[in-house]
Amino acid sequence: MPLRFWKKEKPEKGKEEKTDEKNEKEEKKATPAAREEKVKPAEPEVKKAEAKKAETKKPEAQKPEPKAPPRPPQPGEVEAAVNEAHAAIVETGLTVPQTRTVFAKRVASYPGGEAAFLADFRSTPHRAVTRVLADWLGFHVPEVFEPDTLLADVNLRLSSFKLSMQLKDLTWLDKELSLRKAKLVLGDQEKVVRFKDARDLLKSVNELLVPKKLAFLELETWADDYAFLIVREPRWDKIAKNAFVIVKADQTANGGECGECGAPVGKYWSDCLKCGAVFG
Repeated sequence: MPLRFWKKEKPEKGKEEKTDEKNEKEEKKATPAAREEKVKPAEPEVKKAEAKKAETKKPEAQKPEPKAPPRPPQPGEVEAAVNEAHAAIVETGLTVPQTRTVFAKRVASYPGGEAAFLADFRSTPHRAVTRVLADWLGFHVPEVFEPDTLLADVNLRLSSFKLSMQLKDLTWLDKELSLRKAKLVLGDQEKVVRFKDARDLLKSVNELLVPKKLAFLELETWADDYAFLIVREPRWDKIAKNAFVIVKADQTANGGECGECGAPVGKYWSDCLKCGAVFG
C-alpha cells in the first residue's frame, strides 16, 4: 500500500505575522511586572537617615546619683568627736582648753551642720579639724589677692600684740608671672620683698616677726585659696606630730618628697612649698 505523506499546511502569511506580534506584546507586558516583583521600591532618604541615626545614637550617660546626706548623729557622737578634735588642737598649742565651748559652736556652723562634720571627721579627720580651725581662728586669702587687703588682715591680728606693719612702694615687676615688689616696715625694721602669692608675702612678714616670737602659720585648705593663723612661739615638735591639724611649713615637711623637685613635703599637703607642684 503506498505511503501517504501529508504536507503541513502553512499558515497564511497575514495570520503568522499577527501571531508573532501578539506574542511579543505579551512578553513585553510580562517583563515590567516581573521587575516590579523583584525590585523593592527604594525607601525615602529621610527615613534612611532617621533609621541610621537611631542605630548610631549612643545611650545617654547616666547622671551620678546625688550624694546621700549624712545620717543623723546618734546621741553623744558629735560631743565625742568635738572633744577629740578640740583636744588635738590644744595639744598643738594653737588654743587652750577653755575654748572648748566656742569650738563646739564652730562645729555646729560647719557646712552641712554637725552631721556633716561628724561624717568628715570619721573619713578624713585632718580635713574636718583643719577646716574648722581655719574658719575659727584663721583668715582666708584668695589666690588672686590685693596686698593691701592681706596686710589689713595681718594688722588686725598684730593689733592684739600692739604691733602694726606697713606696705610701701608696691610695684609690678612682671604681671605675667604675678611678680610684685614692695617694702615692708615694722617699727624700725624695713625689708624689700618680692612675692608672687600670699604665701611669699607672709613668709617675708614672718621674717620681720622673728624678734617678736610671732609667726603666721599656713593651714592647708586643699583648694586654691590660702589660710593663715597667728601664733606666739609655735611648738613645732607638737605641730609636726599632730595628725589632725595640717600646717604647711618646713618644720612639718615630714611626709615624703615632692615628685617634681625632691623637696620634703607633708603627708596631707596638696602642693609643694618649694616648686608649687600640685599633688593628686
